[in-house]
Parts: sequence; C-alpha cells; structure tokens
Amino acid sequence: MLATRYVVDWQLGPWLSSWEANVVPGLPRYFNASDVDGSTWLLTDEPPTPEMDEDDSWDYDDNAADIAKHLVVCWPNPPVEVAKSASMTLPTLRWFMAGKTSLERAQRVSLETLLGIKYDVCTFSYVGSGPYVLMAHKPQALQTVYESISGGGDASPCEIVPREGVADPGWRYILINPYGSPPSIVMVPRGAKIMQRLPDVLLNYAGINTVSLEFFREVVATCAKACRDPASNLREMNHFVARYKTHWENSIWQPE
Repeated sequence: MLATRYVVDWQLGPWLSSWEANVVPGLPRYFNASDVDGSTWLLTDEPPTPEMDEDDSWDYDDNAADIAKHLVVCWPNPPVEVAKSASMTLPTLRWFMAGKTSLERAQRVSLETLLGIKYDVCTFSYVGSGPYVLMAHKPQALQTVYESISGGGDASPCEIVPREGVADPGWRYILINPYGSPPSIVMVPRGAKIMQRLPDVLLNYAGINTVSLEFFREVVATCAKACRDPASNLREMNHFVARYKTHWENSIWQPE
C-alpha cells in the first residue's frame, strides 16, 4: 500500500528566539564537566590549560587606591605633603585615589612604601600594614584603616591616660593593639565629637586604660616626632614598637 503523501504549507523563518539569534558570534566555547554533580556545561572562554596555576582562578583585587584614600584622610600631614613625599603632584594623587588614573611604577612603589600599603596573599588584596600615628578626622576613614590594620577588628583598642600627672591638654591618645601585630596610635583632638563615636567606629573598643606617666610621655613624644613630615610616621612608630616588642608579640598588648 502506498503511503499517503502530505503537503505541508510552511515558510522559512527564524528558528531561534530573539535573544538566541542576537548572541554575539565568534566567542570561544568549551564543554566543562562539573565536579559537584557531574553535569556538563557549555562555557564561554578558552579552556584552561594543564599548565595553568590553580591560583589563576582567583580574582586579583587592586584596592590600593581605596586604602590610600582612607590613609591619607587619617594621615597627620596634609595631602599635598603626602603627594610631595611620594614624588607626585597633589592632582595626580587625588586622581589615583579616585580611581581615575593609574600611577607610574616608581610613583606607586613610593606611595605604597610611604603609607605602609602591602599586598596580603591571604585576602588577595592590599591592606594598610602600619604601624601608624593617625588622626581621627572622619569616622568612615578611621574605621576602614582600623579594620585594615587589625584584621577586621581583632584588637582591644583603648584610650590611654597617665595614672598620675596631667594629660595632654590638646589631644587624646587611642592605642590600637591588634593581636600579635605592632600597635598604632590614634590622636583625637580634645573636645572633638568623633570621640563620642569611637565605640561604634572601633570594634571592641575598651574605654580608658591608665598607664604610667613615663609611658604616656613617650607616646606623646613619639606622636610629635611622627607628625613632623609624612616620611617620619612609619619610621618613628617602628622605633616605638621595637622598644615594646615583648609586650605585643603573640598577644594583645594591654599597657599598665
């Protein structure tokens, strides 16, 4: 028996939906078997080579400009002096911190060295390493720098006052004591409103701690030396923390 012949009335038309038809052509693709459920996925991009290092899959976070921005806000010296010490103009520094331009290699190294900015292989990002003398001008900048140097708040910061004698009439001094890392010092103008916000800005803020008059005077003297010019900051603080290394090494320093 002959099969019935049917005539289908159809016309050529688009076989794909609009979004499928508009896919950008020419992208490299490869099949990838999932290690989780065994499914096979069609992925765009070049297939990984056997020689590719596993770490190549991690994203590199170049946040140095953002760290520099907050450090400059907290730096005891004006931004124009910071820029000059890093061998660049103030507009260049501002453009870099705003993410509008990159720096020449020599300028970037100079700025990172001046501000103590280092790359953290654990977080794949840049951090402020300290130790610093900082000034509490803006809460957000201070909080960002504090979290950077304390590993997210692994510290017990406190205001230090002399057990006897008279405190500094112009400044209050906050000791930031991250666990197992060199301490930093924050100077707060006496009477500044930001002092009332420190419990919210500095995680684990421990209030006031009394110290010997000798130690308090050394803190005041160190801060005065560190504020002379931008390059003095890290240098003077490194001298300070070296003298007290046994107090903060492998512990959270609680001065007495």
